[in-house]
Amino acid sequence: MTRVGGDRSLPALAGAVLLALSLSACLPGLSSGEGRTEEEWALDEPSGLYYRPDLIAQSADPVEEHFPRLTDIAAVRWTDGRVTDPQGRAPIPAPDDGWWQAAIDLGPEGVGELGAAASDGGGDAAVLEESALREQIVPTVEHYVEECPGPWKDVTGALSRAGSANVSEAGDLIALAALCEDTGQLVTSARDM
Repeated sequence: MTRVGGDRSLPALAGAVLLALSLSACLPGLSSGEGRTEEEWALDEPSGLYYRPDLIAQSADPVEEHFPRLTDIAAVRWTDGRVTDPQGRAPIPAPDDGWWQAAIDLGPEGVGELGAAASDGGGDAAVLEESALREQIVPTVEHYVEECPGPWKDVTGALSRAGSANVSEAGDLIALAALCEDTGQLVTSARDM
């Protein structure tokens, strides 16, 4: 039998409950109150990536951060997501669970510079099949990818930081960087490391 006033675990338990309630109000995904909205996630089967179907951004911020050597950027459409199922993991993702993809429209000067940089190693850059490229891109970005009348050139090396074959200036692993010189479009996919 426990003495009233002699049990110190009751105040500690009450404090823990109050702390949990206050944290649930501050951290998304932990709150169970009214007004909570679950993020809608979808799995893109071909790429195996989880994305939010209605999330597309048009700022050049990630492109400028990861690929600062790109010039003559006309338009950027990008999205991001997770590699693992967001519904089956903790609210705070692991650093290597994130990815981002972009469809980047370059002007003639930017296309020329990037094409030349990709060929600087001697010979032409590797060519990618359009179907293989599209399988790696989630639908929200793929919607903006124009059909390429000519080849898609692999320009990963030209966008990588010095001393690396596939890491961006900001430290992400470049999984895809393909340029269509005919349309002036660059398609990229990168993962957090």
